[in-house]
Order: sequence, then C-alpha cells, then structure tokens
Amino acid sequence: MVKESTMKDRKAVSSFTYLRSSLWRGGAHDSSDIDECKEPNKYPCYGKCRNKHGGYNCTCPFGTRGNAYIGPCDKGLAIGICASVLVALTFLLGIEWIKYKHRIKRQDLMRKRGEYFHLHGGQLLTDMMNIENNISFKLYDRDEIELATKGFDKASIIGEGGQGTVFKGCNLDLDNNPVAIKKCKGFDENSRTEFTQELLILSRVNHENIVKLLGCCLQFEVPVLVYEFVPNKTLHYLIHNQNDPSIRTLEIRLKVAAESAEAFSYLHSLDHPILHGDVKSTNILLSNNFIAKISDFGCSKIRAADGHDDVVKGTIGYLDPEYLLKFQLTDKSDVYSFGVVLLELLTRRTPLSKQKVSLALVFQEAMKEGMFLELIDTEILHEDNVGLVGDLARLACQCLAMTSESRPTMSMIAEELRRIEKQVQHQRGVLTSISSLSLSVSSAADTSEHFTGETNGYDSLRRVAAMSIEFAR
Repeated sequence: MVKESTMKDRKAVSSFTYLRSSLWRGGAHDSSDIDECKEPNKYPCYGKCRNKHGGYNCTCPFGTRGNAYIGPCDKGLAIGICASVLVALTFLLGIEWIKYKHRIKRQDLMRKRGEYFHLHGGQLLTDMMNIENNISFKLYDRDEIELATKGFDKASIIGEGGQGTVFKGCNLDLDNNPVAIKKCKGFDENSRTEFTQELLILSRVNHENIVKLLGCCLQFEVPVLVYEFVPNKTLHYLIHNQNDPSIRTLEIRLKVAAESAEAFSYLHSLDHPILHGDVKSTNILLSNNFIAKISDFGCSKIRAADGHDDVVKGTIGYLDPEYLLKFQLTDKSDVYSFGVVLLELLTRRTPLSKQKVSLALVFQEAMKEGMFLELIDTEILHEDNVGLVGDLARLACQCLAMTSESRPTMSMIAEELRRIEKQVQHQRGVLTSISSLSLSVSSAADTSEHFTGETNGYDSLRRVAAMSIEFAR
C-alpha cells in the first residue's frame, strides 16, 4: 500500500517537471525572452530591428522601403524626398532672390526718379506752382505716363520732330480723354530754371490756335510734356498726301496760314517771348472746321536774357540760313521757316526735292526771273486771283530774306494774310459750310515734283538754283 502511494507521487513530480520544462522552452506562461536583435546572424534584419516578446520586428528606416527581413532597404525614396526638398528650397530661394532684385531695382528706380525730378527743376516748379496757385497744370507720376503710353510703345507714336517724339496716350483723367505725350530730346542741365519758367508760361498760354499744355512729368531722363490731343491730321497731310482739291482751296489755305501766323505772333509777343524753333507744316495741326493748332513746342527754352538761344533746332529745308551761320535762334528764325510753309501752300511742293534742291532757292530765283507763276499749284491759280497769289508769293519771299532785319514780324505777316484772305473771299464769296476735316487715307501722289505750266521753265530754274543744301544737323 505504501509502495503504491510512492509510485503515484513520483509520477506527479515527473509530470510537473515536464510541464515546467515545456514552459521554460517558450510556453504561453514563460516569463523570460530571447533578444533576437542581438543575434543578427541567427535572426537577420537589414533595417531597424526592434525586439518583442516572443520575436522581433524588422522595418526599413524612414525614407527607405522594402522587406528588411530578407534584404537591404531601397534608398530611392529617400533620394526622391531629398531631391524634392532641394528643388522646393531652390524654388523658394529663387522667388526670394527675384523679390530682392525687384526691391533693389524699385529702390534704384525711385532714387533715379528723385534725381531726375531734382535735375529737371521739379522742386522749383512745385514751389512756383504753389506760389501762383496754378491748379490747371499737373505734375504726372512716371507710372501714369508709362501706363498711358504702354511703356512708350512704338505703336503709340503719332509724330516725331526735332524736339521730341509724340505718343498718343490715355487713362490720364476720369473721362479717359486722349492726350499727346511728348518725350523731349535731350535736356540742358544748366537751363533748368529757364525750363521751369517756360513750363509755367506755357501752362498759362491760352490761345485757340495753340495746342494746350496740360502738364508734365519730370521723373524720366528727359522731360515729358502732356498736351491736348488734336484728332485730325496735319497741314502737311492736307497739302501733300490727300487728293481732294475741295478741302484745300485757296481760302482754306489762307485761313490756316493766317491762324498759324497769329498764333506765332502771340507767342513772340509774350513778356517772355516763346520761340518755336521748328516751324513746319507737320507741326501745324488741323482741328474741326480747319482750325489751325500750333504744336511741338515746349521742349526748347524760353528766349534768353540776351535775346538768343545757342541750341541748334529745326528741320532741314526749313532752317534759317542766318541761324545756321550764327547759331542764334530769334523770332525771325521762325519767320523764315514760316515762309517755307507759305511756299508749300502756294506750290504743293516739299521743302526739299528728291534731289535735295531747296524749294526756297528755286522759288526766289523764279521771282527774280518773273516765272514764279509756273510753280504755283493749278488748284488755286485762276485768272481772277493772279494778283492776290502774287501778293502771297511776295510775302513768302519777304519771309525768306537772307538777313533777319529784312524779314517782317509775325504780326505783320498775320495782318497781310488776313487782308489777302478777305480779298479772296470778296472775289469768290464768303467761305461757308465748313464742317470738319475728314482726310481719307487714300493713295497719295508724290507731290515733291508737283508742278504747273511747262517743265522747261521749272527745269531751267532748278538748274540755276541747283546747289546742295545738306545742312549740318
């Protein structure tokens, strides 16, 4: 009985021992574990190893991908992420660099604006405007002018002269009225006071036959002037480029000439006389009802204290020979140039032929020879007005006298033109029903060699006067 009990106890101890051994080898209730991460040869991991109870986790590092239990992780993702970050940083740095350059450029532009404004006498002009309480004349900002001209786009150019280039602009007032914006050619730093005074004088000019100066901008390398816009074309276009004789009768030509002469006379008679310096048919604009409007002045200085100006101005074919010799611009220089305009009205020839022969020289020689009627435009020459045409021809030749003392004043010219105009109106009837100038852009005939009468007389005159007048610019 005792023996049987002992056998049962031995069997129970053996079962307990076996159970404990099984649990020690990894049973569900084992209290200890192996760190597989410390035995890489036995438990391979090609990434980041992390031990856990009963095993281990092996994952690829951040920025890589793959199965770290069986092979190395792929670093392509990391390279892609780094490249993306680098590109993003480069892009952001590029934007900041561009902003920085724009900021530096803007600061430099603002600095230059201030320098130009001071250089052109802007502060002096502002002070004078405040003293005179001149609110009709406006100082425009550079941005306004660039917007109005679309950055001085060549497509906006409506004229070029000896004193500057004229652009058509807009968006300078609430009504979006078009304006003429003139960019002057060059500027004499030593004459900023005179230039400032001239701007104020021009801003006060109020004459129906003179284009109104509205304001200026002094923030460019050269002054920019803003004028009223005259919608129709020029006297040059009326004479030389359109083919409708009904809108360039002798009466109309005299009307335009008389109004132009009165405008120049007004400028010359101011307390501080204003000399145009570039009188020509392209600078005489035509508004509604053929009203003449003098333009393209204002970039020149007002007449100096000694009565002369040493800056060369003008256009070849219109230049006063005395001015070329003495380099002194006077009111009689404008008179000479206006005499050439009168010849254009009489003959419909350009101041210089294609062979560079001067119309003024040819016409004066014709007057001496008594053959000038051969040069007169047949559209205006009739049996009943030969005497008046002769009066106009003699007036033109007086303006073209070689010495300035022999030339009439603009007021005398205007008075004589009005007298001739009245005589023509008396003979042909008062000019009526003039509405507005409508010049069609038709194919224009070349009028540089337009002539009347026989060619032999004209050719002989041209041979007599065939001297080159390639004047120095």
